[in-house]
Amino acid sequence: MACRHNIVVIPIGGGTCVTGALLCPMEEKRMIVSLDTTQMNKILWIDENNLSVCVEAGIIGQDLERLLSIRGYCTGHEPDSIEFSSLGGWVATRASGMKKNVYGNIEDLVIHFKTVTPMGVIEKNCQVPRMSGGPDVHHFVMGSEGTLGVVTEVIMKIRDRKSVV
Repeated sequence: MACRHNIVVIPIGGGTCVTGALLCPMEEKRMIVSLDTTQMNKILWIDENNLSVCVEAGIIGQDLERLLSIRGYCTGHEPDSIEFSSLGGWVATRASGMKKNVYGNIEDLVIHFKTVTPMGVIEKNCQVPRMSGGPDVHHFVMGSEGTLGVVTEVIMKIRDRKSVV
């Protein structure tokens, strides 16, 4: 619909706007819609055998950690803005955390994610951390700050809280 009516869609999650991605260009003449992702805030499933979790991308970081800790897990990803920033924002900005030297940046923790674009859904055809068959679509979207689409769902690695430094 946005494409058909030439509407600019800017996703917003936690609203930290560290990157300034929500700023609307003064010269933009098209209608601009801010897409609030905060209601996309649920853990869809936890795979305890493979230590992975599937989460809606609007969830705020501290809420994700709180919900995981109830089950004895955590992500190990702690950006300075964890109490305000969303998982989708972490992916869209290629976020880094305070424990990156131990657990890696967001791109090291993400296994799979789904992005909705004006032309359809972008996602890999399998849910594995790494593939050897051509370019990885995730690397096009990570860090694109919402310019290519809206991250809606993320599968990422989790860790047993007892093993976290």
